[in-house]
Amino acid sequence: MHDLKGEHLRICPQGYTCCTSEMEENLANRSRAELETALQDSSRVLQAMLATQLRSFDDHFQHLLNDSERTLQATFPGAFGELYTQNARAFRDLYSELRLYYRGANLHLEETLAEFWARLLERLFKQLHPQLLLPDDYLDCLGKQAEALRPFGEAP
Repeated sequence: MHDLKGEHLRICPQGYTCCTSEMEENLANRSRAELETALQDSSRVLQAMLATQLRSFDDHFQHLLNDSERTLQATFPGAFGELYTQNARAFRDLYSELRLYYRGANLHLEETLAEFWARLLERLFKQLHPQLLLPDDYLDCLGKQAEALRPFGEAP
């Protein structure tokens, strides 16, 4: 093998060398393959760790959501009586929507919560003031003003 002028080379020295473009290409391909294999091997550990953490977080979050719903169902009937029982479906629907949101459904959480509070306000107002025969558009307006009225205090 003869020394060649290596001006056209990208990896090997560009002076006189026995390295050819083909050798450089083989070296680059082999290096790329070794690097990709090493990265895949090292990332498997990280991927497994992240998957474990995700499962742990998911289990914990689901547990919190379920406990929250169970606690609400256990305490609200005693505290609010018929006000709660007649509106229990609104709370069940809220928890269903929260679960859908958590699973990635295309829901806007802020809107969902605002709608829940507005619907709840409309229903409670109707229940607390049965003597008032208010049209649906008035109750709808009341629900839309919930944010300004803040009937539930610091709650959204």
